[in-house]
Amino acid sequence: MKRFRELLSRPWAAYAFAAWGAVVLYMLLSHLALFAGWLASLWKLLSPVVIGVIVAYLLNPVSDFFEFRVFKKLKKPGAAHLWAVIMTVLCLVLVLAILLVALIPSIAQSVSKLISDWDSYTRKAQELIAKLSAFAAERNINVDLSKLSALVDNGMSELVGWLKGNSKAVLSTLGSVGSSVSNFAIGILFGVCFLVAEKSLVGLLGKVRALLFKKEQIERNNVLWRRFHKVFIRYAGCTLLDATIIGVGVLVFMLIMRMPYAGLIAVMCALTNIIPTIGPMIGSAIGIFFLILDKPLNALWFFIFCCVWQSIDGMIIKPRLFSDSLGIPAVWTLVLIVLGGKIAGMLGILLAIPLAAIFVIFYHEVISPRIDRRIAKLNSEQTEPVQDTEPAQE
Repeated sequence: MKRFRELLSRPWAAYAFAAWGAVVLYMLLSHLALFAGWLASLWKLLSPVVIGVIVAYLLNPVSDFFEFRVFKKLKKPGAAHLWAVIMTVLCLVLVLAILLVALIPSIAQSVSKLISDWDSYTRKAQELIAKLSAFAAERNINVDLSKLSALVDNGMSELVGWLKGNSKAVLSTLGSVGSSVSNFAIGILFGVCFLVAEKSLVGLLGKVRALLFKKEQIERNNVLWRRFHKVFIRYAGCTLLDATIIGVGVLVFMLIMRMPYAGLIAVMCALTNIIPTIGPMIGSAIGIFFLILDKPLNALWFFIFCCVWQSIDGMIIKPRLFSDSLGIPAVWTLVLIVLGGKIAGMLGILLAIPLAAIFVIFYHEVISPRIDRRIAKLNSEQTEPVQDTEPAQE
C-alpha cells in the first residue's frame, strides 16, 4: 500500500492512470454487447447465491428475535439458533401461503369469468363503438371505426393467431419466467442454509478482515457498515409496511363498494407498490383493466380512489415512514430504476434505490473527505513560499 501511494505521488502517475482509464472506457464502449453478455452470464450463474444472501440478510432480524427473545433460555449450544431458524422458515412459509391463497383462487376466478363473459364484453364493446360512430356521424366527423369493430369481433381468433405466429417468443418468455422462479426458489434454499451457518460465516469473515485490515480500519468499517445496515433495513421494512397499508386500503375499499376481484387486485397493488415510482401506476392499471371488463363505472370509482389513496400515501404515509431522507435526488430515482432493471431485472429494480443510498453514504463518509484532504494538501503546497536558492552576492 505504501509503495502504491509513492507511485501515485509521482508526476507521471496521473497521466498514466488517465490514459489507462481512456483505453478501458474505449474497450467497454466498443465491445458493449459482448461485455453485457458476460455480465448476463455471470449474473445467471451467481443470481441464486445473491438472492440467498439477500433473503438471509432480510430474515436475519426475524431469526435474531426468536434466538435472543423467544429461545434465549435454551442452554444447549446452538439449540436457540437452530430453533430460531426453524421458526423463521415457518413464518416465511406462512406468509407465502397466505399470498398464494389470496392470489391463486382470485386469478383462477378472474380468468374463468373473463372467458365465460367474453361474449358479453364483446357485445358491450360493439355497442360502445356503434354509439361512437353515430355520435361522429351526427356531427359530420369522419372517423372510420370499422377496423376497431372487426378487431373486437375477431379478438379471440386474433389472439390465438398471434400466439401461433409467435410461439417461440411466448415459449421463450415462459422459459424466462420459469427460470426466474426456479432461481428464486433456489435462492431461498441458499438463504436458509446461510442462516443456519450464520455463526461460522461471520467468524470466517472476521478472520479475513483481520488478515487484510488493521484494527483501526476494522473499527471504522464497522461504523460504516452499521450505517449501511440501518439504511437498508429501514428501507426494506418501511417499503413492506407501506405496501401492506396500500393493499389493505384497496381491499377495504373494494369490499365496501362490492367490487369483484378484491383479493387479486389488492395483492397486486401491494406487490407492485414495492417497485419505486412506477409501481403504484402499474398496480392501478392492472385493477382498472380487470374492473373495466366487468363494469366500467367500477373502474372509474377505482381510478378515483387510487388517485386519492396514492396521494395520501405520498404526502402523509411515506414521509412518516421514510422520515430520514435517503439522500438521493428525486430526478435520479427513475434513472436508477431503469438501470437496475436492465442489469438485474426485478431484483435490480428493487435494490437500485437502497444501493444508491448506500453509495451516497460511502461517498460522503469515505470518498469526499479524501478529496477534501487532497485538495487542501495541494493548496498548501502551492501557497508555500519558494526559497531563494541563488547564492548571495558579495
